[in-house]
Amino acid sequence: MTRLRDKTTVERPTEQTRERLERFFVSLRGRDGIARLRLRVPTDGTKHGYGISFDREVRVEARQTNDAEYPCGFIEIAWMPEGTLVLPRFDGKLSVCANSNPDVCYIELDGSYAPPFGAAGQIFDAAIGHRIAQATAREFLKDLKAAAETP
Repeated sequence: MTRLRDKTTVERPTEQTRERLERFFVSLRGRDGIARLRLRVPTDGTKHGYGISFDREVRVEARQTNDAEYPCGFIEIAWMPEGTLVLPRFDGKLSVCANSNPDVCYIELDGSYAPPFGAAGQIFDAAIGHRIAQATAREFLKDLKAAAETP
């Protein structure tokens, strides 16, 4: 398992951010009751300076959890590819925690994934896969920040 951790600052109070994230995840549910999200997967730029990116729809599960060990509270989150997509399953948590400024908080993503294809996947992950996963996490946090800050 490879750990993935990143965070972003949000220009909203903690409780408002939690409420908006909850609404965001509810809004992802389709008629079938399954939540799906398009994850943007950026890759490194080419020699001409143009970055390549693609997006993939994944099934996402998000569940608010209260645990005395985590005073910020957290959302258990997992996403997994559907069909024949070759992307790793991610399992982790999103924490929404206060900052010293009461009108600002931060969202932290912390979890892990297992690269597909066994040993070959681990070699790919060590070479460039983990950087792609980090960039994907940053894009996901940008989406959450936008959802939390939008009036």
